[in-house]
Amino acid sequence: MPIILPLVIQPNRILNTKSKNITLTELKDAKKVVELKELGQSMVLTMLENNGIGLAAPQIGKNVNLFVVHKDTAQTNDHLVLCNPQITFQSAKKTTMEEGCLSCPTIYLDIARSEKIRVKAYTLDNEKTIFKAKGMLAKVFQHEIDHLNGVLIINK
Repeated sequence: MPIILPLVIQPNRILNTKSKNITLTELKDAKKVVELKELGQSMVLTMLENNGIGLAAPQIGKNVNLFVVHKDTAQTNDHLVLCNPQITFQSAKKTTMEEGCLSCPTIYLDIARSEKIRVKAYTLDNEKTIFKAKGMLAKVFQHEIDHLNGVLIINK
């Protein structure tokens, strides 16, 4: 059953640690997939409870390549729960926007990020998906992927 999880606040070693990929074996193991889907649902609840628009697994103390994005940002009918994301394209054009972070409360910084990106990721049903993102969604993807690589806004 999904639950609201405690947030990890910096300084904490896991926030500066590169997350581990979810393996193909794990994505084929029915029991592990159920656990990951429940984790994803708990992350969505946690994100919403804390007024976030994205949340990466390290922010709830898990060293796994998994993140969630608020549905309104992604313009889908559901929240995105994605694993093993890779940015495969980044526009040279960058835009700067003030960002906050649930793991760095009270800190808001101007961060320059690529205006457009393409991200390859997998759903927890082991379906490969490609997102062409621009604007806010591109910024959220880059922010959450930074978390999975152990990078916080205060490191930018």
